[in-house]
Amino acid sequence: MVLPLENPSKSYWIEAAESKLRDFRSTAELPTEVDIVIVGSGYTGATTAYWLHKYTAKGKGPSPKILMLEARDICGGATGRNGGQLRPHAYSRYPKWCERFGPDGALALIKHEMAHLSAFKELVAEEGIAEEVCFKLGETFDAAMSDEAWKRLKGAYEAMKRDHGANGDVVRECRLIEDPAAAEEFTQMKGCIGAVIHPAGQIWPYKFIHALLRIVLDTGKLNLQAHTPVTAVSERGADGWITVTTARGVVRTKAVVHATNRWASHLLPEFTKVIYQNRATLAAIKAPEGFIKHTGAQHWDDIVNNYHLQLPPPYNTIIVGGAKQVLCHKPLSHMRSDEEDKIIDGVADFLRTWPASDIVGWEEKEPTELALPTKEGGNWTGTESSSIDSFPFVGSVSNRPGHFIAAGFSGHGMPRILLSSAHITPLVLAFLKLDTSPPALVAAYPSLPEPFAVSIERIELAQKIDAAARLEESVKSSLESAKKTFCNDARSRSTASPDDTN
Repeated sequence: MVLPLENPSKSYWIEAAESKLRDFRSTAELPTEVDIVIVGSGYTGATTAYWLHKYTAKGKGPSPKILMLEARDICGGATGRNGGQLRPHAYSRYPKWCERFGPDGALALIKHEMAHLSAFKELVAEEGIAEEVCFKLGETFDAAMSDEAWKRLKGAYEAMKRDHGANGDVVRECRLIEDPAAAEEFTQMKGCIGAVIHPAGQIWPYKFIHALLRIVLDTGKLNLQAHTPVTAVSERGADGWITVTTARGVVRTKAVVHATNRWASHLLPEFTKVIYQNRATLAAIKAPEGFIKHTGAQHWDDIVNNYHLQLPPPYNTIIVGGAKQVLCHKPLSHMRSDEEDKIIDGVADFLRTWPASDIVGWEEKEPTELALPTKEGGNWTGTESSSIDSFPFVGSVSNRPGHFIAAGFSGHGMPRILLSSAHITPLVLAFLKLDTSPPALVAAYPSLPEPFAVSIERIELAQKIDAAARLEESVKSSLESAKKTFCNDARSRSTASPDDTN
């Protein structure tokens, strides 16, 4: 049995937000019976609760009674620890996806991610929370920091353009900056030799989730319970009830939504070899107001990268993650690890030097102090999920009536989850035979991409993939990157030894 660690590292997003919902419990005791139990209070769980509210807001019948159970504090997992970028794969995965699903299948995946930009814009406008959650749309960049990276990035863009024409909707929204001076000026990245630009957004993910939960709590439809780990979930009995066992008691429910991402296999053992964990690391750095103009990512090869954004006033904080120049020397420090109670050696020092080393016009010459200097939260780690076949599992759980899942988002949930949970919601309500009315917010958006769908066949195929061999190959690739010039300056090798893979 695998549950989240009880004492994770402190995240800037969580500590700086100071939310009243952090340790919230709607009632002192758990209800004995509800219609729907949602396990997990992060992005997936909260948006599912929100859509359940929206789908039944105009219904003629009673609204479902929802119970949300969280093992730790509310939204204390990956959503409260990620990079905050709402950044679709607008072109960069096109060659890989095209090889697997053909040109049209690849484009469908891209359009589903791109649709999240307008979906977020409409949602935060309708609820009046855009400023509260620091939502912003704009342009992002992939900055090529080496010839190797530029060949890959430019090649991906040109492959999509070749297959779909320069005037295709998605292609038209992307553009190249091929002049190094212009690329460096736009990206603010020293040494950038070229860049691909496309639409993206940014948000304070923790505040966004807490805002949605507050909205649903105010309707009286949701009972929210922090620090209530679920230890077991039964099959649906002949009487139509599913038993959910927690550390604080037992609840009967008619449906369960598994919104646990990396921890899906804790309650659904068929996902043990299918959805697994990796550890990511980020830092928060104070900056002059408006200093960073665009969200973005630096690329040296297909493994080594950094990514960043800057929050608006009064926060003015740069959130920067990746640090793969450090991590590639010690791949098992983050691969298949969920030790988010520990900071990875060398990362904080590396990221403190990042502004002066990498950003054009950064005036400070010495390493920068991390944000929240009086308390922890300036550098943190978080567990992200990875799916063995690279795509999330979204839908009804095969051979488990009343069970639904959205998990395995592979560190790329921000431009995937909102519309994935919108797909799950009508499935749950139809199973419960409840009256629904689809909200206008989801009517115009693409249906769930076919590679996301759950099926017995897909799970069985995924279970046959050699996960150990995959890990071995990932470690090997990481160590190959570690030999390259851009991973061998003093900053990158400060804690590495040549043969250290732990």
